[in-house]
Amino acid sequence: VANNGIKANDGVFINGGILNVEVSAAAAKGINCESNIVINGGRTTVITTGNGTYDTDDKEAKGSAGIKADSTLTVNGGEIRLKSTGSGGKGINVDMTASITGGNIYVVTEGGQYSSNNDTSSPKGIKVDGALTISGGEVASYAYDDAINSKSHMTISGGYVYAHGKNNDGLDANGNCYIKGGVIYAICSGSPEVAIDANTEGGCKLYLQGGTLVAIGGLESGSQLSQACYQASWSAGTLYSLSGGTSTLAFKTPSSGGSGVVVSTASTPTLTSGVSVSGGTSLFGGTATWGGTASGGSSVNLSSYTGGNGMMGGGGRPGGW
Repeated sequence: VANNGIKANDGVFINGGILNVEVSAAAAKGINCESNIVINGGRTTVITTGNGTYDTDDKEAKGSAGIKADSTLTVNGGEIRLKSTGSGGKGINVDMTASITGGNIYVVTEGGQYSSNNDTSSPKGIKVDGALTISGGEVASYAYDDAINSKSHMTISGGYVYAHGKNNDGLDANGNCYIKGGVIYAICSGSPEVAIDANTEGGCKLYLQGGTLVAIGGLESGSQLSQACYQASWSAGTLYSLSGGTSTLAFKTPSSGGSGVVVSTASTPTLTSGVSVSGGTSLFGGTATWGGTASGGSSVNLSSYTGGNGMMGGGGRPGGW
């Protein structure tokens, strides 16, 4: 079908195997379905290189997408690698709700904004028009715009999540954003953006209730922080370790990003810069390690944090995916 790698009307179900899709066309879609998409296994790789275009029938600007679901998206397993380089392109674009319970998802969008006839298609990594829930798996998104965006509520209760918005927010919920568990490393571009955003203007909030969190660029003002947060300054391109609770998260800082870093763990955390790490589980293309042993480095002074991005001063894209 024109401008699509795979096009289905009644559903796409990927349970195993190796699937490689590459499409180069205006507003190209790698996997495009008018109904539900369910991914349970296998290895799926999609590359789109087309720029955005203006749809005269729908009267809106549209960009490419690695995966486009007109209904819902469910990811229970498998490995998914998506890259979009054209203007306005997205890795995942879902019209209704999305649920991620397992698997490994890696998304890169590098194209700029696409604008036409007073409408814009933004190059977000993962865009969900309904609610987004992440309860397991590994989700890593590096995007020109928001890394992970939901037009409704966003809930993260487990898994490993990396969200780097090069020119916008890391995690951005247009409803409430609930952080209940998991390991989250979010990076924004700098003020007025924040690493984790919620729709405060619309009466919604960020609710931090658990998990291990690193947020370069701070959190949305007015957040309800049930789990204590701390802030510090940070240096670019440095390996840090965050300990608090049962495991250690080692993470490499980007070459640039929002001022100040906010951290939170189940118990009072310690932060160390310039460490060496051995063992553990590599995450996000080598950008972080979970459960390893950190040695050396210098202790970082942590101060209490209550929300907002008026923070201390601070320092690219991660490698490996």
